[in-house]
Amino acid sequence: MTVDPTRAVSSPSDALGGIGFVLLWSTGYVAAVFALQGTGAYTLAVLRFLGTAAIIGAWVMFVRLPRARTAALVHAAIGGVLLQSGFFGFTYAGLRAGVPPAAAGLIAGLMPLTTALGARVLLGERMGRSATIGLLLGLAGVLLVVVPDLRAPETRIGYLFVILALMSLSLGTIYQKRHAGELDARVALIAQVLAAAAVVLPFALVLEGIDIHLTSRSIGGMAWVIVVNSCAGLLLYLWLLKRGAAGRVASVFFLVPPVTAVLTAVFFGARFTAPDAAGFALTAAGVWLGQRG
Repeated sequence: MTVDPTRAVSSPSDALGGIGFVLLWSTGYVAAVFALQGTGAYTLAVLRFLGTAAIIGAWVMFVRLPRARTAALVHAAIGGVLLQSGFFGFTYAGLRAGVPPAAAGLIAGLMPLTTALGARVLLGERMGRSATIGLLLGLAGVLLVVVPDLRAPETRIGYLFVILALMSLSLGTIYQKRHAGELDARVALIAQVLAAAAVVLPFALVLEGIDIHLTSRSIGGMAWVIVVNSCAGLLLYLWLLKRGAAGRVASVFFLVPPVTAVLTAVFFGARFTAPDAAGFALTAAGVWLGQRG
């Protein structure tokens, strides 16, 4: 049976799951900055994927699960290349190039709107007026924050990586919408991260030579990224997809930019100007309005 992941189920557990996922998602940008102090961007992605596969694989060994169809595993692998290697690989590369974690979270926070736009273009789904206005507001907010940072060439490359990450995340979400629901969430996640690791590993080998120089901060960041963000966060998201409650995630996704901004201020002492505050507020309002539509 195929479940429609855009349908929001009226359940307190679904609502709490959506809020919990957004909180876990937001902490990932801060944790990644610490992790990248001891590893290359693509190396970190590989460690994340293989670490997740090892932890969830050990769990699955002690659980009796129904036999997975090959076609379902292939769909999960394709989704993993987009949702995992595309999004996290490009995001880590952008952070390593100097994009502030709050700005990376701000751009990724547009995901519900860019996904709606992608579904309109690729699937012919209707995009309502609220979603269109929300997308314009969200883009205006991002530009307010990002434009002042584009003076440095390396930062421009970093923002290009983050935009590619957003595109990959949106395409992966559209693909998951079409094919999610059959596999157990744990099996789906293992298939995703193994496929993602296979794609990113050559980049880590050729471009970075598996760059690892551990520090206490980088170890803590890697542990958080693998255990909390990847295992707990993505299992929660896949669980919501299977329940048909991904709408709960989307409905509170407007909280990602402000929550990430607060975490960045707390952990890195980042200061936000009036245009920054206006940009984050505009983007959050745009995503909220788009989801209401």
